[in-house]
Amino acid sequence: MTPSSIYSPKIRWLALVGIFFVSLNLRAAVTSLSAIYRYMSPDLPGLDISLLGTLPLLAFALFGSLSSRLVHRLGFEKSLVMSMFLVVIGIGLRAVSHSFWIFVVCTIVALAGMGFGNVLMPPVIKKYFPDHIGVMTALYSVMIAISAGLPSAIAVPITEMAGWRSNVGLWAVTAALAMIPWLFMSALMGGSLAHLPHPSVESLGLPPPTAKKPHIPVYKWPVAWSMVMLFGISMMSMYSMLTWLPVYLVSRGITNAAAGNMLFVYNIVGIVHSILVPIYLGRMKHPYLIVLLGGVLQIAGYLGFLLMPSGAWLWAVVAAPGLMTIPATFDLINLRTRTSIGAASLSSFTQGAGYVLAAAGPFLTGKLQASTGGWPLAFGFLSVMAVVMLIAGGAAVQRRYLEDA
Repeated sequence: MTPSSIYSPKIRWLALVGIFFVSLNLRAAVTSLSAIYRYMSPDLPGLDISLLGTLPLLAFALFGSLSSRLVHRLGFEKSLVMSMFLVVIGIGLRAVSHSFWIFVVCTIVALAGMGFGNVLMPPVIKKYFPDHIGVMTALYSVMIAISAGLPSAIAVPITEMAGWRSNVGLWAVTAALAMIPWLFMSALMGGSLAHLPHPSVESLGLPPPTAKKPHIPVYKWPVAWSMVMLFGISMMSMYSMLTWLPVYLVSRGITNAAAGNMLFVYNIVGIVHSILVPIYLGRMKHPYLIVLLGGVLQIAGYLGFLLMPSGAWLWAVVAAPGLMTIPATFDLINLRTRTSIGAASLSSFTQGAGYVLAAAGPFLTGKLQASTGGWPLAFGFLSVMAVVMLIAGGAAVQRRYLEDA
């Protein structure tokens, strides 16, 4: 039986637009900085790249873990309005900051909104599109790839033309646009939609949870921890590259603009697997192949950048599909739960704990490079973590449900 939605086509179209624009704003505040640190340094004395690289992950962990409480208090729609409002305020204020520490505080505000948005997207997809989870997760993942790639590609040209503050402030405008659909949805959910029943397990076309097994907290479910490792190490890889790849490439004689373009390629190549993985993962007989291929490509990319930096364009294309484990995790959040509330709980835990783990990546990568004066230990560390992901991530693809645990 195909799952169905209780919402009208008009409401789902509005939700589709909202998901599109929110997803477009979930990485831009981070990747819009990676290639322009040297332009910012004169105006922000004491600028610390390691700190700025670690902040997103810690903020995503903290605020992502609070998302379930936010949803219970405000509902999905108002929570997303609040999420994008924080992004607008944070980005807007940091664009006019003249102190690095004020810049940091404003960045945390923006990242709080992004952290809420990260966690809310999978259960919102499950709520409004239970019949198109794979396709909608693919759209969400593609927009995140664009959000990560586009800002890094245009950052240097905009900065050289209009200054780094214009480049930073630009993304407050797109976040403001993302608020609009959810403001309408909030009004509708408080009115004519307020009395609609919450989608039940049966209305989603899923069998009821097994009555013999009691429900347990998410953190006691082994599959959830496997998903934490899968997601956390994947994000560790992504943010280590976002933070340090341009720095590494420039140290090897590549221009800032070219380094920014390579970062764009690294992110934008992910559109292919962002589309395919969520659509086909649930249908695969051996879904662990996604985990295996992702881990192997991550390691190949690290070794390629380290041993053959002259082929950086090639290694950007090789390493990018290694992040296929990220859209896989987003899809698994919905595939391993039966309800939108269950998905919200699993999403909050997976992303909250996963981002804590991921935060070690940019920090330790920078420290290992600084302490040795070279990059072998830094890339070696990331390679070892990819192996850990291969070992620990297998349970996440097993067909089990949180509500049955």
